[in-house]
Amino acid sequence: MTLKLRPPNPAVGNKEALPLNLAIKSRQEKPRLLDRKPDLGLNKTMKTRKVLKVPFQPAMESDRTRARILEAARNQFLQFGFTQTTMAEIASSLGISKATLYKYFSGKELLLREIIFGLFGEMEAGVDALIKDEKTDFAQKLRGILSLIGLKLAGMGGLVTLDIQRNAPELWKEVDEFRKVKILSKIKGIIQEGVETGVFRADFDQDLLVLMYVSLIQSIMNPATLVQYSLSFAEGFEMIIKIVLEGILAEKGGTRYLSQTSQPRQRTFKES
Repeated sequence: MTLKLRPPNPAVGNKEALPLNLAIKSRQEKPRLLDRKPDLGLNKTMKTRKVLKVPFQPAMESDRTRARILEAARNQFLQFGFTQTTMAEIASSLGISKATLYKYFSGKELLLREIIFGLFGEMEAGVDALIKDEKTDFAQKLRGILSLIGLKLAGMGGLVTLDIQRNAPELWKEVDEFRKVKILSKIKGIIQEGVETGVFRADFDQDLLVLMYVSLIQSIMNPATLVQYSLSFAEGFEMIIKIVLEGILAEKGGTRYLSQTSQPRQRTFKES
């Protein structure tokens, strides 16, 4: 049988044409694009990321333990002083091991620092809220600020303050700076505004007044002094406020303040 050659295709130039049956066979061996199976990467090795296992500890439980430690440490410091209190005694009062205590705090100075600055943070937030209260006049606003600060300072205790001054001088520098810049300066600001508006007298030293107030709080508002003079916490505090606040009121401010406080008020503070 004689094979017939296809005539040359002008589109491909002068290349020799393949025999018909070979051309058909070569065309059939090339798979079409639609017949090709997509490469889904199933045969490739997938890289996995290593995940570190962290022991589970509920955040709320950890926060509660931390709060219990701070409260126990505060009680120990108030009762025995900062210097005389040990980490072992704090752990024992909580019924936990020293190892557990050290997981939360590396030493008692760190404990004391957190207690004090937590107290000052609450104090500053309360003072700022009272200062921004536009519905309250200067006399009542100052009374609220003095009350708030008095409660917080009484909670810290004069013995602890003296102990810090003597035995933790670096911490005391931070405490004193915070107290002057964040707290006492704001009291002076309120007093100055009261002087300018005629509510308070102008013939007294504002720095000395603030110092007197802080000293009175730390000297009188402690259990030993209150018991000695048969005073409740509320009675002692009211006496200090009366001496400090009513002593600086001008005639204008005094009339308004006394008219507001002449009615028997419900006691705000719990008696010790």
